[in-house]
Amino acid sequence: MSDSPASSQNAVPNEPGIQLRRKLGAVRRKLVRVEFMRRMAVALIAALLGLALIPTVDWLVELPLEARAGILIGLVIVVSFLLLRALVALVTQRRDEETLALMVEKEEPGFQSRLIASVQFARGKATVSDGVGQLMVERTVRDTASYAGPLRLTKVVKTQRLKRALVILLLLGAFAGGGYQLGGSLTKSLLERAFLSDVPIPRATDIVWTSGDLRVGIGDDVTLEAQVQGFEPEAGTLRVRYSSGRRQSIRMERGKEGNRYVVTLENIQESFTFQVAIKDGRSDRQEVITLPRPSVEQLVGKQRYPDYMGLPPSDHRPGEFLLYPGSELLLSITASQPLANATVRLLGELQKDSAVAVVTPENPLLAEVVLPVPGGLTGFTVELLDEEGMESRDATVYRVDVLSDEPPKVRLVRPSRQRELVTAKARLLVGYEAEDRFGVDRVALCYQLGKEGEVKTFNLPLTEQGAARISETFDWRLDQVEPTLVEGDEIEFWIEAHDQSDRTEEGRSTSRILKVVTPREKRDDLLSRAGDSLRRIDRATSEQDRLNTALADWIRARRDQPAAENPEEPGSKIEKKRE
Repeated sequence: MSDSPASSQNAVPNEPGIQLRRKLGAVRRKLVRVEFMRRMAVALIAALLGLALIPTVDWLVELPLEARAGILIGLVIVVSFLLLRALVALVTQRRDEETLALMVEKEEPGFQSRLIASVQFARGKATVSDGVGQLMVERTVRDTASYAGPLRLTKVVKTQRLKRALVILLLLGAFAGGGYQLGGSLTKSLLERAFLSDVPIPRATDIVWTSGDLRVGIGDDVTLEAQVQGFEPEAGTLRVRYSSGRRQSIRMERGKEGNRYVVTLENIQESFTFQVAIKDGRSDRQEVITLPRPSVEQLVGKQRYPDYMGLPPSDHRPGEFLLYPGSELLLSITASQPLANATVRLLGELQKDSAVAVVTPENPLLAEVVLPVPGGLTGFTVELLDEEGMESRDATVYRVDVLSDEPPKVRLVRPSRQRELVTAKARLLVGYEAEDRFGVDRVALCYQLGKEGEVKTFNLPLTEQGAARISETFDWRLDQVEPTLVEGDEIEFWIEAHDQSDRTEEGRSTSRILKVVTPREKRDDLLSRAGDSLRRIDRATSEQDRLNTALADWIRARRDQPAAENPEEPGSKIEKKRE
């Protein structure tokens, strides 16, 4: 609406109307100014409150950078909206003169509706005919202007809300300034963090390290630690929030190292988050996740025997691992959780050895491994690692009993005497027997010339190699012995038998001793042995004759006994039985 002077010839005189309009213009300007300043004060109050709230909350809970950025963006949006609202007041709070006149008349009843009428006549909105009516209007306008002259019409604009906002702003400013001065480096750091700086919060106690995020098995004990700098109180607090919603505060004792605080939680059954609070220091919230540990659900073994044994594979289960050395054990491990890998550690003489099982891609619960069976194996353990990174605990020891492979049994049959006399060019018939459960692979004749001589060996021919039992003879030509035999030499010889396993010791017979003599001495020995044999035969014949005579005498004595001593003949006994 235009406020320019009226140009109608019926308008009231300009001077009184201009005075009224000037007074109303002052009211308009004060109304706009007061509302603009009030809204600016509200925007500044919001800014101060936000800048005080962000550092306070950050000091209490140490907000992460993302949270501080979100709060700061929200604060900027709110303050910007309030500042824009203050600028908009410069336009929206402008009132037209009729509205301002109504406001004044409500505050000053003495105008008796003359003010708004005078304004309307002064603006040319109302006209009257010439003559008496014109004069009445002019007089009304002059009287209204005269009445309004000494009055302060601007008092109709209420400033209580502005004053209240300014008082609040001044108090907040005073508190903020005082807090900044008292806080010193702490306030400065908090303000820097409020404007997204990454500086740490100065505290009397700074928590510089905690155990961090952990993964533990269900039912395990977990030890949580924290390390501090600065003031070191006697104890701190561990704030635990379980996944079920349950909360718990636990005392953390200061350890022997002074700046470390430790607490152990036993038998953990569910996941939880925790925060360490020591003096005014606060750690970030960390998480402990509980997972079931993998375990062996089923263990099956299949023993594959060496080829020479000719035995089919045999199945074994825990408690039944009776194995043969040199064989292979195929283990099939079924786990309670999908596996990433599995390791079998051997016990016994090969305790440091281990074998990595292969996880079946189609079934991650199953892993297989082939173990050699050495002679010193006493057992094994199975260590599992599942796909979640959890390891098995308290591995079971599976006992293994390894059979000992007995060496072949060898017996020298010929010559039968412990010592034999031979000539240097004699042929000695050597008879032997050998047996082994899984077959004899080779037989060797070993001999030694003198006690200090070198032991020499040569293999004997076998009719059936690999037989479980053999009985053979060998014609040993002594003239082929090196060095050449001479009278007086002594040869010790024996038989060795080997089975088909290179891990088994050889079997050895008792030894015989051959003494090299002249042909005459050998003939004398043969004659002496023949005489001995004849004498033994003669003694046996005489003993036989004596026994025959004794038997004949006993038979005659039995036949000549009286019938009274034998009242019942064998025939009568037969008759009685028939009756």
